[in-house]
This record gives sequence, structure tokens and C-alpha cells, in this order.
Amino acid sequence: MKIEQLQEQDHKSILSLWKKSVKASHSFLKEKDFRTIEISAASSLKKINLYGIKQNYKLCAFMGTSYNQIEALFVDPNYFGQGLGKQLVNYAINELDLKKVCVNEQNKKAYNFYTEIGFKFVKRDALDYLNLPYPILHLEL
Repeated sequence: MKIEQLQEQDHKSILSLWKKSVKASHSFLKEKDFRTIEISAASSLKKINLYGIKQNYKLCAFMGTSYNQIEALFVDPNYFGQGLGKQLVNYAINELDLKKVCVNEQNKKAYNFYTEIGFKFVKRDALDYLNLPYPILHLEL
């Protein structure tokens, strides 16, 4: 499937996919924190470069980038394990020359996904970017 740069008109689909993906992969989040993060994501996803993979015009996966790192990577749960995340990350590495990413410490699958690609642990923040108790691991190639 082809990767395309997403546009403003894709924002509703992006937020819908984000919510489904987070609900399926971030079981460690408290519900009240999820709501706070959701509000922040709706705003912050408008401020970064977004790339997506669509099938029959339906968004299946997307990645957000800014500066020199991958800021977000989310896959529709119906497409988990089908290589879309890896396709997007390889695009980030090979086409955009991005070498950094951050993941929630509690999201072991994401950490394993990135380390299998070759990312290495660099440092740990005790709180996430909203100062919530979800430690962030910084990884680099």
C-alpha cells in the first residue's frame, strides 16, 4: 500500500483511528488521563507532518513527524500485525532521514517493535509531555 501525506480534510479520520488504536494498545492509561491526552492529541496532530496508508480511501495507519523524529505512529486495530507500522517507520528512516522516536514505557509492544527495527534506548523521562505518570523512553537509531 502507498504512503501519502495527509491533509487537513483527513483530520477526522486521523482522530478516529488514533482513538481506536490507543484504546486497543494503551490499556495502561487511566480513563481520565485518556480524555486529557485525547484533547491534547486533537490539537497537536494538527501541528505535525502526517503520513498515512489508506485502503479503498479508508485510513488504515498514520505516522506523525516533526523536526528529526517520529512523533506518532498509530495503526487501526483491524490492521495490527500486517506490516503497516513498519512500512511507515521505514519510510521515516529512508525517505525522511528520521532517527528518533519516543514511546510510553508501559507500551512494551511499541518498545519491542522499535528495538527490532534497530532503535536503541537513550534516556527515560519519568513523566509524559503532559506531566502525567506515564514514563517516556527516548530511542534512537
